[in-house]
Amino acid sequence: MVEQLALNDMISIIQKGLGKSVIPKKVVVIGAGLAGLVTASLLKDAGHNVIVLEANHRVGGRVLTVRHPFSRGLHFEAGASRFPENHFLFWEYVKKFKLGTRPFINSTPDDLFFVNGIKTRRWLYNLNPNMLGFNLTAKEKGKTANELFDFVVNSLSPFVRRYTPIHFKDVPEMLDQYTLDTFLQFNPFGPSLSSGSIEKIKVLLGLQGFSEYSVYSIIQIFLPWFEEKPSFHEIVGGNDRLPFQFYEQLKNEVHLNRKVTRIEVRNDEVFLTSTDKLSLKESITKADFAVIAIPFSALNLIRVEPSWAFSQQKRQAIRNLRYIPATRIGMEFKSRFWEKHGIFGGQTVTDLPNRFIYYPSSGIGSIGPAILTASYTLGADTLAWDSLTDYERSNYLLRDLAYIFGKVVYQEFVSSVSISWRQNADIAGGAVPILKAGDLAQTAPFISNPEHRIHFAGDHASTYPGWIEGAIESGIRAAFEIHHLEQ
Repeated sequence: MVEQLALNDMISIIQKGLGKSVIPKKVVVIGAGLAGLVTASLLKDAGHNVIVLEANHRVGGRVLTVRHPFSRGLHFEAGASRFPENHFLFWEYVKKFKLGTRPFINSTPDDLFFVNGIKTRRWLYNLNPNMLGFNLTAKEKGKTANELFDFVVNSLSPFVRRYTPIHFKDVPEMLDQYTLDTFLQFNPFGPSLSSGSIEKIKVLLGLQGFSEYSVYSIIQIFLPWFEEKPSFHEIVGGNDRLPFQFYEQLKNEVHLNRKVTRIEVRNDEVFLTSTDKLSLKESITKADFAVIAIPFSALNLIRVEPSWAFSQQKRQAIRNLRYIPATRIGMEFKSRFWEKHGIFGGQTVTDLPNRFIYYPSSGIGSIGPAILTASYTLGADTLAWDSLTDYERSNYLLRDLAYIFGKVVYQEFVSSVSISWRQNADIAGGAVPILKAGDLAQTAPFISNPEHRIHFAGDHASTYPGWIEGAIESGIRAAFEIHHLEQ
């Protein structure tokens, strides 16, 4: 049974801990992303004996701040890049660790649009939403992509629950059958949209690669983007400062480059076989409980024995859960040439392969090099980039940037780094967990449930999939479950 903790309970646990254990347990946590680190930190503070096995050479999981080969003091967020102001658990840890933050300028009225060969600004587009040349019906003309998509957000957002196990019986059964495309084409709550309007939504809102996924799941993940006047922040010095704060506490417990290959449940114990990726030496770790805090796409590659260790529903959930591919390319330039075009933070939206550009929110107006997130793609939009070498990605991306800014991009270019989460061997899937149509009934209810002596954490096992908030939420829940088994 998944424990139900209210938001206030979770905040209290961050502040005060779980309380000291009467009968300390030995717990192995698989994965040193934020979910695993939160779980391990809380259990260690409560007096439990904790070991963390991490396949990568670093902690943080999908929080990845890249500093090399960029100039001193510069970095590129290849993973989690921004944090909404209403993600309360995240902010509680920021306060606890005394981390500095600053606003992340997600969008401005001067955002550049380069779509269908037309270059304009967001504020001009808002005044004349028809200017980008999409083929719309008379009733659809005069509306921005956000206004056209509002009916989806308004129809589904009342069913999105946070910080509590989702009671899927409260979600109308019919919604489980709708993909993004079928919902837009056959709207059960209002007028359907034309193909031109659907294309406009997908291109301008970055939903091009989401056609086949559950529309409910899409809203659950991306609702923070569509809430009124969303406010985002980033951590000063790099977002990886958050997982590094946990690592400082857990250095003796975290074992890096240790890839788990087998999990075996025997009576009242769990045995985990792992391989040291440097020495190739295999070892077995014995524990009272295990917490699996890695994506299901990676768990699917681990052998679990005996067969009854996981229920049939859990095995089905592990096989069925999908992960959205995500690819980002960071580029360093000698100067902030984009500021000469009146761009100070925010984004560029384009139908070119790079799809979205994000400009630095810090150092605006300063002299010297700076980094662009020069390509930000999700879903099917990543596939073209993922087929290329790093060198080819850089060349094609400079070409796309030159369409927008001219040849200055070649003169100013210094270096680039590209990260494809789909190609990350330790994740084996993508960046963001997402449901398919039908999965609300068949998959979602079984993602978080403990199985025998094994518990589960990760943003996929939370009410905030795709966000650090979900990783923290699930880590608190998993630690609470194990700690209170002794009571």
